Amino acid sequence: MRKKVSSNLIKPFCFFNILTIQSDLNIVNIVNCLGSELNLDKNKVKLLIKRYEDVYLFATKRISSIMSDQVFNDLSLEQFAILRILYHRDSMRASELAEILGVNKSAITMKVEKLEKKRLITRERDQEDRRNIHLHLSEKGQRVYKDGETKIENFVSSYLNELDPRDFELFINLYEKILTIIQKDRKESTG
Repeated sequence: MRKKVSSNLIKPFCFFNILTIQSDLNIVNIVNCLGSELNLDKNKVKLLIKRYEDVYLFATKRISSIMSDQVFNDLSLEQFAILRILYHRDSMRASELAEILGVNKSAITMKVEKLEKKRLITRERDQEDRRNIHLHLSEKGQRVYKDGETKIENFVSSYLNELDPRDFELFINLYEKILTIIQKDRKESTG
């Protein structure tokens, strides 16, 4: 019988969802970069890319779809990620949110408007600089976020109980390394 995966291990899984939201990620370049650093031949790199794509297309998309249907009710994964960020940051400008999610400002504006219509977030003008508008979670947004987090933990736990906790730690560690590479690449490309 497998050990039960600790709920402390489930929390980092939520970062995995945010990583998948950033659809502009070029995993092929990341794997190629890792392949050259590890001195892997091109065929090995191609095989790794193919394996990643197979897993990503099946597992990630399927999990995202199930979570959207069963966990988020009428919210998309992206909308839930925005609630998560605002919950932990309290207040931020739309441009900061766009940067965190790796999307352009016009895309974030549409997402924010949808959440505002659902009364999950509010906008507030900065009193010192009226040009700046800060986004906040509304009380309803906080409730929806907390409920969603509980549902995520329950949902993910049902799958992770099939894994050895060490395998899950390894999985999260690898995703964190990928995220570090992506962040480094973004900083270098934006100068």
